[in-house]
Amino acid sequence: MTTPNLAELDYLRQIAAELTEAGHGKKGAIIERARKHLNISRPQLYRDLETVGFSSERKQRSDKGKTVVSTEVAEMVGGMVHVATRANGKKTLPVTTALDILVADGKAPKVSASTIARVMRQNMCHPKQLATPSAHNQQKSLYPNHVWQVDASVCVIFYLPKGGMQVMDEKKFYKNKPANIKKIENDRVIRYVMTDHYSGSIYVEYVTGAESSENLIHIFLNGILKRSAQEPMHGVPEILYADKGSANTAGLFKNLLNRLDVEFIPHSTGNSRAKGQVENAQNIVETQFEGRLRFMQIQNIEQLNTFAEKWRIFWNESKVHSRTKRTRNAVWQMIKPEQLRIAPPLELCRELVNTFPVEKTVTGNLTVSYTIKGYGQHDYDVRHVDGVYPKAKLQIVVNPFRAPCIDVLIKDQYGNEVAVLCEPQQLDMVGFNLDASVIGQEIKAMPQSAIDENRKRIIKKAYNADTLEQADKAIAKKAPAYDGQLNVMADIQTTEVPTYIQRAGEQITTPQQRQKLAPMSLTAAVIKIKRLVGDAWTAEHSKLLKKDYPSGQVPQEDIQQIIDGMNQPAKTPKLRVVGEN
Repeated sequence: MTTPNLAELDYLRQIAAELTEAGHGKKGAIIERARKHLNISRPQLYRDLETVGFSSERKQRSDKGKTVVSTEVAEMVGGMVHVATRANGKKTLPVTTALDILVADGKAPKVSASTIARVMRQNMCHPKQLATPSAHNQQKSLYPNHVWQVDASVCVIFYLPKGGMQVMDEKKFYKNKPANIKKIENDRVIRYVMTDHYSGSIYVEYVTGAESSENLIHIFLNGILKRSAQEPMHGVPEILYADKGSANTAGLFKNLLNRLDVEFIPHSTGNSRAKGQVENAQNIVETQFEGRLRFMQIQNIEQLNTFAEKWRIFWNESKVHSRTKRTRNAVWQMIKPEQLRIAPPLELCRELVNTFPVEKTVTGNLTVSYTIKGYGQHDYDVRHVDGVYPKAKLQIVVNPFRAPCIDVLIKDQYGNEVAVLCEPQQLDMVGFNLDASVIGQEIKAMPQSAIDENRKRIIKKAYNADTLEQADKAIAKKAPAYDGQLNVMADIQTTEVPTYIQRAGEQITTPQQRQKLAPMSLTAAVIKIKRLVGDAWTAEHSKLLKKDYPSGQVPQEDIQQIIDGMNQPAKTPKLRVVGEN
């Protein structure tokens, strides 16, 4: 939720006071006026009013989160669809039809298909699920590398053009001449300082340009890697403390921290007390190291960092810290093996910047396949992941500290993300899993998922069986599912279909149909013609018909032609073959 600015807060307090004093029926107008003034929705206005202590005192619906669909009904609908699904996955009974049957049979409330589908998913009995095969007080840190702080600062004394380091002349670069500062913008030197909060150890490095996510990632990776035997401080901290600068909160940098399992704790901009140690370290670098630069000839950023490295090695080793009363290196060396998280190789660290969780589908033997740059492709056994089942979708990411191991990201019961470590399967010389069961010697059963249990219970209930064996026998005997438990024709029987009056129409005959009419015998032809013309048919007509069709077969298409010829007036009755001149 966006926090209103000071002007809006004052206005909201005024509205809150008006609403508090308003009588019955008058609050609506005040709300509408405030909503239009701030150009926001009513719900957003109520949320903003809560920030100034106003409550609408509206009661939450007592039935929120409840549903009229019971688990039993959801399981029966899911079971009906599941039982009616063919072995090839073809569903012969849709959820809507199954629901209509139960509603008509009085066994389910009249709800939408989407409602029943949601309840089925919540109870893990949806047909798709059943079809699947069997995560200002003084603060202290606890040990070295527990908490690091990082901060960037523009070096206000010097800059580095191509000709070498130049000291900023106050006469040229004071605040009333911004154009001169603009000219050297790309030559400005940015000082990055990181400190280990427990020991006070300092890491400093310089970059040119601007404070950016790219520069921050570069500095952070250089700081966590082992550099030389003269610098003990290295490893991945558990917590990184910084301000809310755009570079610090950039997506790529935060993704890198997530992959390295570093908790990022930002503080509000300008609150220097929150990271007082690194602010103090900035001052130490500026006064104890950069003060020497006026007496040195620095040609480029590489040379500057070479001198900075020599200085930080000297400072961490020789200067006693005011809080610990020891040198910084001496205190950092107190770190225990289990507290030192060695950083992955630099190549993998750089890959982690753009590495986001990838969705993988669980195979039938409860494994997933994943490829890691530099380590190749491996199969990972995920049977120990809570709630896993074949065809489940898992979020996979490389574990940077134990590559080629991976982390499976899941949610725990409180909605927090939890990473479950999975190691690559070990294969023998011919590619078999070393833990695979040997044929004829042993059988290793897979763990049963919640969906497996639901499917077994639903199948047994569908066939009124106490065991799966009994259900299998009933299926083999083609016994109907839910026999005696529901009337599968209930929706059909309860629907009254009216009797419709026959509509008048005309029989048509297509050319194809005429071509397929079989010829008639002379006798059949005479009978048909006489039925149509009555006494007009004489023995003479019969002789002519026999003469015209010596084969004894009269095409049915000619019958109407013959009748038309008989009806012609003032002509001697004569039968003609169709097409005769």
